[in-house]
Amino acid sequence: MAFFEGSDEERTESATAYRREEFRKQGTVALSREVISVIILSTVMGVLYFSLKGSFYEFSKLIESFFKFGKGAELSKQDILAMKNQIGTSYFLMVGPVFVGVVVTAFLACAAQVGFYVTWEPLTPKWDRLNPVNGLQRLLSSKGLVEALKSLLKMGLIGWVLWKFGVSQVNTLGLLFGKLPGEELVLILQLLAKLLFTIMVGYCVIAAADYGFQKYSLEKQMRMTRREIKEEFKLREGDPLIKSRIRGIQKRIASRRMMDEVPKATVVVTNPTHLAVALRYEEGMQAPKVVAKGAGFIADKIRELAKENSVPIVENKPLARTMFKNIKLGHPIPKDLYKAVAEVLAYVFKLKGLRRASGG
Repeated sequence: MAFFEGSDEERTESATAYRREEFRKQGTVALSREVISVIILSTVMGVLYFSLKGSFYEFSKLIESFFKFGKGAELSKQDILAMKNQIGTSYFLMVGPVFVGVVVTAFLACAAQVGFYVTWEPLTPKWDRLNPVNGLQRLLSSKGLVEALKSLLKMGLIGWVLWKFGVSQVNTLGLLFGKLPGEELVLILQLLAKLLFTIMVGYCVIAAADYGFQKYSLEKQMRMTRREIKEEFKLREGDPLIKSRIRGIQKRIASRRMMDEVPKATVVVTNPTHLAVALRYEEGMQAPKVVAKGAGFIADKIRELAKENSVPIVENKPLARTMFKNIKLGHPIPKDLYKAVAEVLAYVFKLKGLRRASGG
């Protein structure tokens, strides 16, 4: 928590997935630079260990190219070009593996902690960082204090390791005297490898602790108040009151459209008072389809419109209940209801025929 920053006592709720994604887009992730440093240092040591023989060979060739010509010897353009090529090749073969190893492992170390994600937000200029007050706040924040503590720990670790190493290897250092140049170099490299390995062990402990702190710090930073969660829900899902009104308007529009279909219906099947289902069937249709249905007040309205437009109303409780429950608006009736609906339609067509015959 930054100095002068407001209390976060109310931030008791875990971050939502949306908030986590927003932090990630801004480049605010649990990334431990100490872990990256440890992995890079380990890579450098490993590459140097396995390429040491080849590096010595290239270095000897490089030295040989410098002393190839005796003192005062004239160098032709071809000789100078050959020397340049030799220097470039040797330098690339000695430094190239280390450079490639560092780049690859640094990328993998970042990806292992935060995954593969590209964002340019951290590179966007933030002019508030130039404000000295903001700089003081960052220095006095818990994160700034932890960074200072880590620096002290690293310095203390290196100092302690050097002291312990010097005390424990004092006899080995005495063996350097009287050794051949090649043997001295081998012994120095062995001591250096031991020293680096000892430092690496302590550095790994610091890196692990730092990664845990970064995770904890990010989780604490992302915590939300209940009000923030409600505001986020409104922002993403919409205000519940407005959504309820929209749903009401949509239902009214759908109901109005449905009622417009009732006068065009062939028959209305009821149960008789609570449910009403309007069917339409025309020549060429594969099956009758439900054009309107409803219960309670809507059922009353369907019956009322049917009477006003001389649409036959047939009471059939089981059929009305089945169609109301199982058939969606605008869908045709299923095959298992063909017989029952056919009987209703036959009755309706017979009724219409009688009316026409009687001149009604």
